[in-house]
This record gives sequence, structure tokens and C-alpha cells, in this order.
Amino acid sequence: MVYSVSTLSSSLRLTDYLIEHRARLDKAVIENASKKHADFGLTLGAQTGMATSFRSEYSQMVSQLNTNKQVITRFEVMDTALDNVEKSGTDFRSNLVALQKDAGTLKTASDLAYTELGKLTNALNSNVGGVYVFGGINTGTPPVRDFDYVSPTSSPADPAGPEQAIEQAFDTVTGLTIGTDTALIEALPDASWEAFLDSPEFNSIFDASWSPTWTSATTEKMLTTISPGVTTDGSGTANSKAFSELAKGYAMVAVFGKFDIGEGAQELIFDRAINHLNVGVGKTIDVSATNGAIKANVTRTNTDIEAKRDVLNVQIIDLENVDENRAAVELSQAQTQLEATYSITAKIKDLNIMKYL
Repeated sequence: MVYSVSTLSSSLRLTDYLIEHRARLDKAVIENASKKHADFGLTLGAQTGMATSFRSEYSQMVSQLNTNKQVITRFEVMDTALDNVEKSGTDFRSNLVALQKDAGTLKTASDLAYTELGKLTNALNSNVGGVYVFGGINTGTPPVRDFDYVSPTSSPADPAGPEQAIEQAFDTVTGLTIGTDTALIEALPDASWEAFLDSPEFNSIFDASWSPTWTSATTEKMLTTISPGVTTDGSGTANSKAFSELAKGYAMVAVFGKFDIGEGAQELIFDRAINHLNVGVGKTIDVSATNGAIKANVTRTNTDIEAKRDVLNVQIIDLENVDENRAAVELSQAQTQLEATYSITAKIKDLNIMKYL
């Protein structure tokens, strides 16, 4: 077919119309579906950089809120554990006071003391999402060993477990072995019991040797950034004095309450255990108060971040979003125009001069 200049020009112009209307329809479809400008750079011009900056800042705020919510969850788990620890300590202390008042024996409380030690271990091994909240910065493994754990080697890499360490200390100080010298242990004078309870061998188990005898937790706590330039504790630690005091009160009743010791020695252990439980419960309340203050601070920070995020979101919407009514009208018009262009193109292509000769 030989084209004349006018026919070629018309054909090319129609092709341009088709491309133009197709592009307009594509743009209208995208904007109608996404409710946002199809081409931010073309529409916003110099404001494109501002929109990108707003969007980046918005994403950072969302990420920070997610991090902070995880921190709050960890502290909620700690709060539950601390409530249980405090209640158990208070209840056991009350039981000891009642037993002592009624001239009861330590044997009555020994089994319960073992139970309370197990509950303390479970509470301090609380975790959320695999993060052990009382591990300090060592949050990947359970921080507290079972009270009856027995080390097969007693090497620095695997030190004696808590009960095992207490028995070894007793053997060192008194020269008597728990499990074989029962009669001699029960015949020990009150002064020997007092000397043992005051000995560094016994007390270091709950102080200098608390870690690693009882726990693998670090005293240093995990730090978490809750807003730009602001950090806070993101975990607790099983190395708190509150827990070693409670453990000491439970342990002396559990281990030595199994023996029929003299009345004076029993009174001594009753008094010491009740005193340690008093201190432990009080310090547990202090730890709970500190955790509550941290959680409240993170919650306030989240409220501030959410307010800023919402303001920023409004600004992003103003820049990026299209008018939905206008987008719907433009889509309808683009479809109509494209259909009309297709129709005209088809008719022109069907023209043939031979029909008119």
C-alpha cells in the first residue's frame, strides 16, 4: 500500500493518541487502586525528597514502636514472675513464723522449702520469645540451675550445684558429711551451727559464689534504645540480692530441716531463715517498683512516638494520596477516550479508495 502524506500523518497521529490514552488509562488504574499518585516524582516535583524523608522517618518510628512493645512485654513477664516470687516468699515466711510460734519443727517445713526453691528457679527462668528476662545480657539460656543439680566433676567449667555446694561447705566447716554422719550432725551443739551459718564457706554460696553456683546470669543488664538518644534496661538479672536472700532462707530450712537437731539450733535456723526471707521479700518489692517505673517510662515514650507518627502520617497522606473521587472520574474518562480512539482507528484503517471508484 502506498501512503500519501496526509494518510501517513493521520496514521501516526492516531498511534500517538493510542499511546497517550493507554498511558493515561494505566495511570488512572494505578491511582484508583492504590489511592496514591502513580508517579511521585512527576506529580510532587521538588516535594518528592520531602515525601521520601517523611516516609523514612515514619518507618523508623514504626520500627521503634515494635521494639518498645517487645520491651514492655518482657517487663510484663518479669512483673508476673516477681509477683509470684514475692507471694511465695511472704507465704513461706508466714508459715515459718507460725511454726516457730507453735513450737513446730523444721522438718515440717523442709519439703515445702524444696518446693519453694523450685518455684523460685522457675520464676527466674521465665522467658518470652526465647529471651530469658532475668539473664542480664546472657538472655539466650536459662539463667538459674536447679537446686539439686549435681556436678559430676566440680570443675571451674561445671561448678557444684547449690545444694551440693552447701553440703560441701558444711563438710569443710564441721568435718561432718551429710548423708553419712547423721547422728553426729543431729548432736552438734548450737555454737557449731551458729559458727557454720556465720562462716564464709556457707555465706559465699549466696554472695561471691552466687554466680556460677546458682546462676549464669550477668549482673550487667541488656540496654535497649527506646527513642533516639534514650536507653533503658531491657532485661532483669537473677543476680539481684533479693533472690539470693530468698534462696538462703529457703535453702537452710530445706537442707538442715531434714535432721532432728536440737531446739536451740532449730530456733537459730528459724530466726535466720525468717530474717533472710524478710530482706528478700523487701528487695523483691524494690525490684518490682524499679521495673514498673521502667515500663511506665517506655509506655510514655510510646505515646509520644505514636502522636508524632500520626502527625507525620497525615503529612505523608497529603503529599502521596490522590483525591479518590477525582481518580474515579479520571479512570472513567480515560477508558472512554481510549475506547473512542480504538473505534476511530479501526474505521480509518478500514477506509479504501477503491470503494469509491
